Amino acid sequence: MNEILTMLGKRIAELRAKRGLTQEQLAEMIDYSTNHISKLELSRTNPSFDLLVGISRALDVELKDLFDFDGYKEVNYAQNKLEELINSKNADKIKLLYKIYCSLDV
Repeated sequence: MNEILTMLGKRIAELRAKRGLTQEQLAEMIDYSTNHISKLELSRTNPSFDLLVGISRALDVELKDLFDFDGYKEVNYAQNKLEELINSKNADKIKLLYKIYCSLDV
């Protein structure tokens, strides 16, 4: 169950970001606290059905789209995320990623 909750949180965060919304903006739209949205995206709380319905409406997606985890199970997802990080030109994160890569026994 924890893996599903983790993927759900990531999916909600991804869909929210695609809509250009902050956690605070999403929280206001569905009348929840920003803290609650944060905990949901970090998989630290189980969402109620009503919350999921509210999120799907606010993000203008079908409820089932919140559970579309196929992208998280594919190598392409990891590759895309790494490319996004590199393209972000965030020097600190790129250096950290490189250190992690160097520490791997590949």
